[in-house]
Amino acid sequence: MQFENKIAFYFLAIIPVLVLLFYAYINWRTKAIARMGDRNLVEQLMHRTSVKRKWIKFTVLIGACLFIILGLANLRMGSKKQKVKGESAEIMICFDVSNSMLAEDVKPSRLAQAKLSTAQLIERLASNRIGLIVFAGESYVQMPLTSDSRAALMYLNNINTGTITNQGTAIGSAIQTALDAFENGGDKDNKKGKAIIIITDGESHDNNAVEMSEKAANKDIKIITLGVGTSTGAPIPLRKGNVVDGFKKDRQGNVILTKLNEPMLQTMATDADGLYMNLNGGKKVLDDVYDEIDALDKTTDDTYEFTEYANHFQLFLGIGLFLLTLEFFLSDKKPKWLEKVNLFDNK
Repeated sequence: MQFENKIAFYFLAIIPVLVLLFYAYINWRTKAIARMGDRNLVEQLMHRTSVKRKWIKFTVLIGACLFIILGLANLRMGSKKQKVKGESAEIMICFDVSNSMLAEDVKPSRLAQAKLSTAQLIERLASNRIGLIVFAGESYVQMPLTSDSRAALMYLNNINTGTITNQGTAIGSAIQTALDAFENGGDKDNKKGKAIIIITDGESHDNNAVEMSEKAANKDIKIITLGVGTSTGAPIPLRKGNVVDGFKKDRQGNVILTKLNEPMLQTMATDADGLYMNLNGGKKVLDDVYDEIDALDKTTDDTYEFTEYANHFQLFLGIGLFLLTLEFFLSDKKPKWLEKVNLFDNK
């Protein structure tokens, strides 16, 4: 049992306010009657008006509010367990967090575009086991292989260029870290259902990126390189808060122009019989990457269970609307045929 829209319970704060207002009204009415003269005489003149009926009307109104709020909160009850067999590949995403990813030759920046595309990719590949590696001058596993795509998105959201202080673009190191992650946490029975997706501008500061991609391919691991940026390039902005306060310079004082190294990323993919795409390709990139992963030899997962809840908001809203209608038609005056009955008498 659970409530889908718990924020609806904030409306419960209205009920004590209504109670206080109604109590204040009854108190004011009692004092007003007392000021009119002898209480018994006034009540005889107002013999059809009943305080008890006012309380009954108000109680029905409060009940209507409670049920309507419960309806808005949408109580979900009951569970249905199903066993489902799923197939999954193992994917290590290597994400470049070097300073060159701050360049703005793609908007709003290489880093922002890469994170957005990676998030969309993770959502498309949610049925697979995904791990996350960050790299700059060195690399490490940010998140080990997991089938929890929500955790992957959370880790991705926390990535920035300050994640690794040792700057550079060690793509070869990232691939080796991915290979180690497969060895330590991967499915050793499935040798071919693995892929490494490298998201980078390709400005590699090591000389073994192509060699390491071939090493991965020799282990039947698919290499997919996704380039971010342009061949024209852009300077690396230096910011103070949200304001650009200059650009990164080399030791001679010249502004550094960082460019997408597309030829190297294409070579890495081609030599490893993999795939290269530029992230500027939009949805087609995600479609092609998904097709590559879908073609892998996947592992059949153990059966797992999930729960479905049935919505019951209709019941509560129905009762609430019925009580609201009832309150509308209830009179706070005693019917003539009950004038001789003391059931709702104030005495």
